[in-house]
Amino acid sequence: MEKIDVFDYIERAATALDANAVGFAHAADKLTEFLETTFGEIDATVGVTSRIKSRNSLKEKILRNNLYKDYPAERLVFEMHDIIGVRIECRFFKDEDALYRKILETFSVDAGDGFFSPVGKKAIRLKLDTPQPEKQKNGFNIYRIDGAVAYAGETYNFELQIKSLVNSFWSEIEHKLIYKNIRFSPADTLMKELLNSIHESLSGVDHQLNLIFDRFAGNSISNQYAQIENMLTLGLNEIYTEIIQRNTGISVSITEYSEAIVKYLLTASSYVNGNYDTPLLKHIKELVTSSEPDCDGDDDDDCDDGANYGGMLMSIMEWMRNVDYSDIAIGEKITLGDYDGDNAEIARVFAESINADFHLNTFFHIFFSLERGTDDEDFADYIRYYAERILDGKTQEQTYRTLARLYEIPAHKLPLEKTIELLENVK
Repeated sequence: MEKIDVFDYIERAATALDANAVGFAHAADKLTEFLETTFGEIDATVGVTSRIKSRNSLKEKILRNNLYKDYPAERLVFEMHDIIGVRIECRFFKDEDALYRKILETFSVDAGDGFFSPVGKKAIRLKLDTPQPEKQKNGFNIYRIDGAVAYAGETYNFELQIKSLVNSFWSEIEHKLIYKNIRFSPADTLMKELLNSIHESLSGVDHQLNLIFDRFAGNSISNQYAQIENMLTLGLNEIYTEIIQRNTGISVSITEYSEAIVKYLLTASSYVNGNYDTPLLKHIKELVTSSEPDCDGDDDDDCDDGANYGGMLMSIMEWMRNVDYSDIAIGEKITLGDYDGDNAEIARVFAESINADFHLNTFFHIFFSLERGTDDEDFADYIRYYAERILDGKTQEQTYRTLARLYEIPAHKLPLEKTIELLENVK
């Protein structure tokens, strides 16, 4: 059976897209490189991404919008405004407006017909004569700007979007549930209400994250660091309390153990002489180092040059989110090999109670789940950290007294931060 002409048109348009794929790719790369160089270093910017419309998306759009009536098939891909899509992603709603204003400052040269170019970059143009943000059919706002980039004698159109993390997430939901869902009815009131509710919830998330970020920005370095400790402790406590409840059927408070683990995560990297070279500690060390202020010897707590504690927090939280929590055997015995490192006396105190005391056993199950090496390697790392904490700078006589106090401590209190501080102060 012979198909109607529109299908021939669609196929020719898709073929034209394929034939010019290299040109579109180079144009997208050129555009992305410029935007990354210009806006990527701005604090609010998360990243710059680009995509080229696929064959299937092109075919769907031609039919959906009756584009076959507007342009010759071979020229359609050069006339459509969004064959290339570029997104500047930022942290929060308010950052969208800040980035848009930065774009207005950067694209300051009038190129005619409502288009503007950066100084010295005539090949890249944005149409900035329309109000932003645009109001979408769903009632929500979006920063969406048409543009064009010249490459190898051809002009390629693109659509630039500025989106916060929450708006990016929302767009994915909307795209999959509505835009790509042919069964969705625009008259479905219930679906609209549900989607509006989701958007409102996401807006609340944006507000809450913004409050957290602003709180960090407005605090001294010492306060920021303390808040990182508190937030990570709360996160660990919430996660592992639930796991313990699920595995044992018993609700147990592990707040003090969460505090001890977070202290380890945030401080162990400073014990460089202990050769802490496990993947986790390397990661933590990088985060800490990248977040440390550069104050030229100034020990003022408010010195925050180069500090990025908000970024550090988000990085660690992202790492915690990717931990596999499904294989944590709370309540099961831990099997360790023979300890052959330094500080064998300290290791023996822990090893003798690790399967006899529920809380100590739980502590190491949590610790091992967060670390990246084998249990034996992770145990050795913790012993080195613990030993350097309590024995650092002590004379031999003071070391003996410290070890004597260590033997007197109940097993369940061994890893607690207050216990470590007590042993640190033994003279």
